[in-house]
Amino acid sequence: MHQEYGRQFKIDTFEKLMPETEEALEKYLAGGIIKGIGPAIAKKIVKAFGKETISVFKFEPIRLSQIKGISETKALEIAREFNEKWEMWQIVSFLEKFGISSSNSKRVYDALGINAIQEIEANPYILIDITYGVDFKKIDKMAMDLGLPYNSDKRIESGIKYGLILATYNGHTCVAKPNLIQFVIDILDVSSEEIEDCLINLIGKKQVVVEKREDSEWAYLYPFYKAEQNIAEKLQILMNSKNTKHIKNFIQEMKEQEKLLDLELSDKQKEAVEAVNENNVCIITGGPGTRKNYYN
Repeated sequence: MHQEYGRQFKIDTFEKLMPETEEALEKYLAGGIIKGIGPAIAKKIVKAFGKETISVFKFEPIRLSQIKGISETKALEIAREFNEKWEMWQIVSFLEKFGISSSNSKRVYDALGINAIQEIEANPYILIDITYGVDFKKIDKMAMDLGLPYNSDKRIESGIKYGLILATYNGHTCVAKPNLIQFVIDILDVSSEEIEDCLINLIGKKQVVVEKREDSEWAYLYPFYKAEQNIAEKLQILMNSKNTKHIKNFIQEMKEQEKLLDLELSDKQKEAVEAVNENNVCIITGGPGTRKNYYN
């Protein structure tokens, strides 16, 4: 029964592949996908032709020259490009049903090509990997409607990655493993054992890293872990390098610069500047108005 519903969902989706509103059509044309059409021209085209807009592009392109700013030559050019990108148009329309923007749809097309719809139907969670800021609940509903089991590895692995992606939106590169597991339980209603198994799979595929720190474990998306590792290695190299900017008579030089610039640094500011002189790597913190940029 569930599989039959999924098959019917696919049929219904393809029957309604194109956007049903003129507003959706205008958004597509204004999205920068077709060279020579920006928001202003897109608005004029849709206003002039309404529901006939697609038909005009496909069968009567010369009519586009009725729009101020579009010559007959340009009309033929943009119509040709529109038809060449028809597959992209279909993907935009398909994803729009699930609240996915045209800019994200272009990422999907670039990543998956003309078979994007078929690949998404086979695994809707692939969208988590190639789009930004999408609503996981909508993608999850799409997957359920298409007949994917609620405890499939694809679903659980995607939930894990989604939890880690959400953390990055808040400036975090990693999440405490117990917190991540609880998050996935809450959004997917699956067991911790199933999540642990999928974490092992993701680690094996180098999509997630779990790092042990004393008595705790922290989970990263693989690219963020590698980025942190790379930064740490570069900092270590810099710290161990010769300090070629060191000024021997630093105190005297600083006094002369204060006099030259007609300013007087506070004790804390002097301490910070001296630390920069003595070390290859320094982290300067402080609230707004503390003149941190003076040390750059």
